[in-house]
Amino acid sequence: MELRRDAALEIVRDRASKTHGLTLAQVKRIYLEDIVSELNAKLGSELPVPLERAFRKHSRTWLRPDGGFWYVEDWGSPRRWVLVAETKRQGTRSAREREDLPRQSRGNAIERLGKNMRGLDMLFLTERISPFVCFGEGCDFEAESSIIDRVATLNGFFPLNEVHVDKVYLSSGEVLRPASLFFRDPPWTPKEMCHVLAQVVDRSIEYFRSQYGY
Repeated sequence: MELRRDAALEIVRDRASKTHGLTLAQVKRIYLEDIVSELNAKLGSELPVPLERAFRKHSRTWLRPDGGFWYVEDWGSPRRWVLVAETKRQGTRSAREREDLPRQSRGNAIERLGKNMRGLDMLFLTERISPFVCFGEGCDFEAESSIIDRVATLNGFFPLNEVHVDKVYLSSGEVLRPASLFFRDPPWTPKEMCHVLAQVVDRSIEYFRSQYGY
């Protein structure tokens, strides 16, 4: 799955250069300390208390989605994140049945996904988009598996297998932050991944150009 994901990301990088005239660059991780510092700098006067990390032994805790954080290199600082990508494979039923082993417990990948999504909510707190894409595959995500509703719950019950980039602002003042979560049993092809990733990058670039005048 990782090879297919990386192949799709390289195509999206090349496409951004040809379509938008922009160079996309990737970082593998973002340190929580940096997210907290940036939010305190932007929102300090509006917060009842400063935001902080709980772990104090060292500052090397991070968010690290396996597809990385992608930004437009040409735009300089601050970095504008146009894509965050992740993949999850869960379900080894067939292999375990062949070995006459009991079915593996479900949900571990989803719990980790939930942690990352909460961190990304904070990373994009001051923006009007959430350019996060996660592809999941494996028998745990088949339509007959109730675990797929855990994924739907993480996404605020917005439809799965659809692109969602823009946050939704309700008249009540509530803000909904759906992500692009693509989950099923069969493997995703690089072409399918590329189609989704390119849409997210396109919308993100459009948003940042409109919002900040790039």
